[in-house]
Amino acid sequence: MGVYFRQKMKKNLIFIFLFSIFLSAIKADDLANILQDLAVQIACLGRYSTAQTGVYVTSRYNDPPDWYDPPMMANRFAAMSGNMTRTITFYGVCFDYAQFAWDYINANRKIYNNAGMKGNQWYIASTRANDPYNIILYDPVSKENSTIIMNGVYLKENSRYNVHAHDRATGHAWIWVQHNNGTWYWIDPTWTDNTGYVWWGIVKNGEEIQYDPDPKYCVASNYPKSNRTNPTPSGTPPKPTVTQPSTAVPKPVRNNNQISFIGYNYTLDFPIGFTFGFSGFYTSLNLNLILFTTDDGVTIGSRPVDGFTGETKENGLEITFGYLFNLIDSFLYLPVGVGLCFTDVYEYYHDRAGNTGWYNDRGELENRKLIFEAGLQLLLANYFYLLSTYRLVGFTKTGFTIGAGFIF
Repeated sequence: MGVYFRQKMKKNLIFIFLFSIFLSAIKADDLANILQDLAVQIACLGRYSTAQTGVYVTSRYNDPPDWYDPPMMANRFAAMSGNMTRTITFYGVCFDYAQFAWDYINANRKIYNNAGMKGNQWYIASTRANDPYNIILYDPVSKENSTIIMNGVYLKENSRYNVHAHDRATGHAWIWVQHNNGTWYWIDPTWTDNTGYVWWGIVKNGEEIQYDPDPKYCVASNYPKSNRTNPTPSGTPPKPTVTQPSTAVPKPVRNNNQISFIGYNYTLDFPIGFTFGFSGFYTSLNLNLILFTTDDGVTIGSRPVDGFTGETKENGLEITFGYLFNLIDSFLYLPVGVGLCFTDVYEYYHDRAGNTGWYNDRGELENRKLIFEAGLQLLLANYFYLLSTYRLVGFTKTGFTIGAGFIF
């Protein structure tokens, strides 16, 4: 009896195990099918155009013909529009295709969850220029919660994966969706539109593996036919290399020279100074007011009779106007400026009556010299800056400035 019971239990366990694999495969195919369908739907809505958007992208397909268009799915789009009499289409680049796909999943999340999608696990996937081996996943968010802007859309980084992008794509965007069993699926609506067949697959062994498209979704005849059409689900998803904590304080988004700042600016002969900048342009003003803060008087226009000691001091101001050239976004800039130095020389005296002071015959800043400067500005945590420049005054005198302040 015991032997029979153990054999019966063994057969039942084997049956349950095989049946669970069968169900998992069905669900995997369901998700694969609905994602291929989504790639075609977005391809029909979009028209690829770098000229329309004014955005340059690095891609295998820079501005090819579009294989899919709205009439191919007119009935579906009419049903989707409901009471509306219009279907929203777009001109754009790869990011726009990816965003439209993300938005559609977001609006129909239950359908994708029923097909096997895990919770809220769908993202815009992207690679940077010249780096096809690091895939970054993003969520569209509000401006306040964003960490980056792409094509005018606020995004927050979710995670990064050391995964080789399909066809080694760089400067590109598409969609990642995770199955309940842990497998990541990817679809590329842009290249679907560019080539006439669905680009899709799974993430496995550190790369995006491409699978053959379902022929019913293809409008081109040269689609891949390698018999690799059914994903082999893997319960071990790739591990992210960097994860953005959900409680992290978002950093301000800075685009090229679009920074505004104000702070203190010091130079040896004119120690009282400040600098302020807006949208890449900046102004520095430095003063020397030492003469007017001493206990000795200042005589202007009436020359003392005698008693000059030979001691002199220069009084005046320096003003420069310049522009910040972007070296590294939100980190390092090159300030280059020109300006004028206005000065006059005062002589120290004491007369027979015991009076002392500084003498200048006119009291005007008569000496005018050109200023040229160049240096570096370093941003710290997107809230503070350090600034230093080398100055050439009147083609004969050299100096430097140092400063620090706040970015706003």
